[in-house]
Amino acid sequence: MYSRITFISLCSVFLFVSYPSFSQTIESEFSYATNFDVRPTYVEGSNPYFVNGGKWIYIGKTADFDEPGLYFYDTSLKEKIYKAIPLEAYYVSHTTDFLGQIESKGKRLPLSVYEFLFYEETNNRAGFILENKAKSSNSKKYFFVGWDLSSNSIDVVEPIFEIPEEDKKSYAQSSYIGYSEKDQAAYFTFAVDADLKDDVSEDVTTFIYKIQNHNLTKLKEYKSKFYPYTPEFHSDSNQIVIASYAEAFQNRNPLGYLFQLDSNLFQSFSIPSVPYGICFSKDGNTLYMASADTGEVRVYNTTNLNDVKKTKWGTHGHKLGFWKEGELVWVRNSGLHIYDPKTLKQKKVISTKKFYKNHVNVSGSSFVPFQKLLLRNILEDVKGGASNRILIAD
Repeated sequence: MYSRITFISLCSVFLFVSYPSFSQTIESEFSYATNFDVRPTYVEGSNPYFVNGGKWIYIGKTADFDEPGLYFYDTSLKEKIYKAIPLEAYYVSHTTDFLGQIESKGKRLPLSVYEFLFYEETNNRAGFILENKAKSSNSKKYFFVGWDLSSNSIDVVEPIFEIPEEDKKSYAQSSYIGYSEKDQAAYFTFAVDADLKDDVSEDVTTFIYKIQNHNLTKLKEYKSKFYPYTPEFHSDSNQIVIASYAEAFQNRNPLGYLFQLDSNLFQSFSIPSVPYGICFSKDGNTLYMASADTGEVRVYNTTNLNDVKKTKWGTHGHKLGFWKEGELVWVRNSGLHIYDPKTLKQKKVISTKKFYKNHVNVSGSSFVPFQKLLLRNILEDVKGGASNRILIAD
């Protein structure tokens, strides 16, 4: 195990060209495997992300049959943290608001944490999407739940959507967008596809929500052929981008949506297939999108989406972002491919073999923009959980 690994690019003697040096520090590393045999149980999440001002990483939750709870990795203490959610106490005093009842066998509560959203100690607030389903019914209710961390109590429960018993086709999905520290506000999507088998009709209804303090506000509702996918938030410019998923061979013409909150301007635009790589420039004036299956890269001017530059990088990338000024990183299974954000020319490749000995799939990697990268390998040890490295560019 290395506490610090430095990589230095070589200078070409024959061409007399001087290349910049690249180095990075491994701030921390961890791996936790799903475990159903302990209490509370641990189920590893597939998309970890930084919360609590970047000090923690959300890494998973308990199993549905166990008490509701969340797991985090504390980057300072370098340890796993568990936080139980006081859902049962709230349910017992508000049973008429929900479907179902407490069961003596199997899944105890008819409630599940459907999508974790945020946990912020600065204002003592956390939030998540709750799914409510009775054991004897196909009906489903969805709520936003606000959690007061100072009193450890549920103090906001707002209904979002209900799928009735007779509806056999609809399917709901929610996604975390981002958190604004300056406004202490979180953003998320909730979408319902009226028929999963219908790929032609615009039968997906998407809602964009903002939660600030105790107030839940629906900012936008729109129709699409696609579920919202890989949303990103730029807090300084108050912009949200939402992509959609389609593979190149499907020829489905995927769309992206740029929502500029200050002006309430909502625009759709053409995007590449399988857009795993999405990020904003530091000032928010530029939006980058990279395709995992074709390697196509598009660079948009956010003030004029018709102003687009195109190029081609490599495939099998899972995350795009800045870990420092001037270094745009396309995180691929093969390595960290570093590009100049203006010329889009490659500056350096740092092989993932420098960090991992076995097979590599970096799905679920994540950035704190212009600060650090969580490099996550789900194949390093299949039995032991994903192998995570937190990297800081020097």
